[in-house]
Amino acid sequence: MNGGALSGAHANHVADQDENASSSSRQTPGHLVYDKYASQRRAWCDSIRDQTHTWSFNAFELYTKTHGNPLVTITVTLLETYELLDGWLLDRAKVINYLLRVEQEYNPNSYHNNTHAADVTQTSIVIMESFKKQVKQIPKLEYFAIIIASAVHDLGHLGVNNDFLVNSRHPRATMYNDKSVNESFHIARAFAIARESPDLDIFSGFTLEEQKAIRKLMIEVVLSTDMAVHFDLLSRFSTQVDAKPDLSEWQDRTLLYAMLVHLADIANPSRPFHLARGWAERVIEEFCDQGDREAAAGLPVSAMCNRATMNMPRAQLGFINIFLKPTLTCFERAAPEFVKMALEHLELTIKEWQALDQAGLVLPPHLMPPPPPLALEDGPVEQAHPAQQQQAQAQQQGQGQGQPQRAPVPPVPQTPFPTVDRQLPLRLP
Repeated sequence: MNGGALSGAHANHVADQDENASSSSRQTPGHLVYDKYASQRRAWCDSIRDQTHTWSFNAFELYTKTHGNPLVTITVTLLETYELLDGWLLDRAKVINYLLRVEQEYNPNSYHNNTHAADVTQTSIVIMESFKKQVKQIPKLEYFAIIIASAVHDLGHLGVNNDFLVNSRHPRATMYNDKSVNESFHIARAFAIARESPDLDIFSGFTLEEQKAIRKLMIEVVLSTDMAVHFDLLSRFSTQVDAKPDLSEWQDRTLLYAMLVHLADIANPSRPFHLARGWAERVIEEFCDQGDREAAAGLPVSAMCNRATMNMPRAQLGFINIFLKPTLTCFERAAPEFVKMALEHLELTIKEWQALDQAGLVLPPHLMPPPPPLALEDGPVEQAHPAQQQQAQAQQQGQGQGQPQRAPVPPVPQTPFPTVDRQLPLRLP
């Protein structure tokens, strides 16, 4: 699944087309999304109520079960769990309208898609439940803000990182002055949708002061998912916890929630390995796609996006050791039970990736660079694929530095790695 511009149709969300939906869809106002599965949502929500706080929650299965609507399903379920959807300040119809629009505007990228958003939303709640003992009480308004912020945190993502948007002079980079470009767009778009129409305004039931508080918290939380602020975020959080270890004394929990959602955003490597591996494959696919696009556009190929030199097990081990483990350790005083559980899974995952690396796994078969073109005796060589060009450049650089020539990447990994994983949704071309 490759990213693209926002579109009216959400291709990866329509697993089965309902011919009878066309007439009903024509009756739906243009700013709303036809609720094709309204009659099935209750059963879907009921089927996952016992999974909303488990670490084995499988967003891939939920994607398949809900015909590509995992985000609406998990978000509605969580709002109902905390009694936010009925009898509080929210209008159920507006919430459904809003979430349908949000899910539609998630692009079908390999990784930054609606399934990832559903996974992060559920993870945020798992972590919030874990630090309940430390903060003593969590107001409904904060539950609401974190659930919605998690749901929209990658809204409209184009499948490329901030550096790509800046280097390619993308209009979004111009709009947001090259600073947290993706994150600024995600949260701005989330509020823009709500303000399009009263039918979409999920914040209309709150007072002006409550709306300001929710907006401030959501903006800070989503902007904190930018990996460029990762180390500063950990430093600020550690400093504040050292100064005031009792979290129940924190009058302003903005930093606590920013740290929480940032952790939720990067925590999937600590899921059970069959899930962690699925997420790893997808994020590596998206990185490699970006590298191909950079090469094709004549831009420098980002180090972690070079298909010719990418090694999935080592990339995951590097991410775990540099980013995820320190983040979990930093957050341990806030959510000790969650961190303990996540670290236990992570240790098993580290062993799995080490074993796959020792076995010779480089990339899944469908992500391997294509073989170099064969030169014809009396004809020119065909134009190389960007990934082939990356591989040739990497080899030339190694030779130029007096290093031995890199061994060619094996066409098939030496360890079994199914091309089609029945647990995961099929990708679109």
